[in-house]
Amino acid sequence: MQNRRFYRLDEIHDITPITKGDLLAAVEQGELSLCAWVDEKSMGAMLAANEGHRPALANLFAYKGVIGLTQDQSIACIHSKTAPIRHAQILEPDHVSHWREVKNDFPDAESGIFSRVSSLPQRPMAPFMAYGAIGTKATYGQEARQLAQAGPEEWSRQGFSGLWDALAKTGRALEAKPLAIDADQLRFDLQAVNAAFDLRPEGETGRSISIPDISKIETHPIKVMIRKILAVDRDAEARKVLYAIRRDHENNAHQIDEDGLIVEIGHDSVEWFGIDGTHRINYKTFSNYVSAVRKTL
Repeated sequence: MQNRRFYRLDEIHDITPITKGDLLAAVEQGELSLCAWVDEKSMGAMLAANEGHRPALANLFAYKGVIGLTQDQSIACIHSKTAPIRHAQILEPDHVSHWREVKNDFPDAESGIFSRVSSLPQRPMAPFMAYGAIGTKATYGQEARQLAQAGPEEWSRQGFSGLWDALAKTGRALEAKPLAIDADQLRFDLQAVNAAFDLRPEGETGRSISIPDISKIETHPIKVMIRKILAVDRDAEARKVLYAIRRDHENNAHQIDEDGLIVEIGHDSVEWFGIDGTHRINYKTFSNYVSAVRKTL
């Protein structure tokens, strides 16, 4: 039997005792997130935003593999024939190909909605966040915008030719376009299923993956990051720890967040991508995590 991690919705009952109906109910209740298989030519690697919540873009790439969906995206997918997905986690980075700079495809395009467009020297080796598809849209120049604001009198003075000339002077700006995910693209992640239902194999049944005893090993991703910082500075305050993780995220250093799990980190909250979807904690909970981890050192 082939050792796989991702299974179609109609075949999951062959390798786990949980029924498809129970699994979909778990998705609806926010206890489990879905994945989807895609074959895309122009996805865009996501960078941490520097200007408020405006998105930032790195390289373009082709991808033929599985993406991880958030809880909201998963629910939308099971209730719609086709669901638009604007961003997702690349779960199989070894399936990424044609890693290239944005200017290779769109040399004259403006940044558009993106606060910045950068380039990474090589593709990430760990799962990372990406935009569904990157393309361009037409933009009107300064002359057209000024004419639009001028009003009817100026339009009459310019005449049809003046208006046409202004509108003809268009450019192109980058935009993030959604992927259309159909029902037959959806997948269950066996690791997420086992975690959500606390499944453990009984002997060699082949109905669940073997999970070693990790009761004494810290597996919570945020606590793992906190531990790395406290191992160097055990007395660091929670705010200092938060800022260290935030700098690591914004600089795409991946020294603390090695797997690139953090989606967004601000002054009062942290959001990260887990195997069962996105999670968010406030600063008070984060501070409690710091205290708990410190006691184990």
